[in-house]
Order: sequence, then C-alpha cells, then structure tokens
Amino acid sequence: MSLMIVAAAILAQAPTAVQPAPPPPAATAPAVKAAKEKKICRFDDTDTSTRLRKKVCLTQTEWDRRQAGRNADDLKTLGAR
Repeated sequence: MSLMIVAAAILAQAPTAVQPAPPPPAATAPAVKAAKEKKICRFDDTDTSTRLRKKVCLTQTEWDRRQAGRNADDLKTLGAR
C-alpha cells in the first residue's frame, strides 16, 4: 500500500504538459528546392583532340557566364578593345 502512495506522489510531481515537437526540417526543404535552378545538359565540343563528346550540365546562369567569357575571349583574339 505504501508503494502505491509513493508511486502516486511521484506521478503527481511529474510535469503533465507535453511540449509540442518542433516542426520537421522537411517543411523548409521545398522552399530551398524551389529556389534551385534547373540544370541544362549540353554536349561540349570544344575539345578537338577527341571524337568523343563530353556532356556538361550547368544552370542557365552558368551557361550565360560561360558564353560571356567566350565572347570576351573572341574579342581579345580579334584585337578589339
């Protein structure tokens, strides 16, 4: 009988409020994936030492930067300033 009283006293002292679990991290993951740019894959034929084609996958921004760099190199080759 005294054991039941001690157990009841211990349970009475235990916190009864259950804290809600934090939201799962998967809730923020779709927002991050939506912000990622889609990759665009193209064959790179700039290496003329082989007949094998190399597939390159970049985002549109990276393709634009690459093309801008090539245009600048072409202008340097032609002697334009």
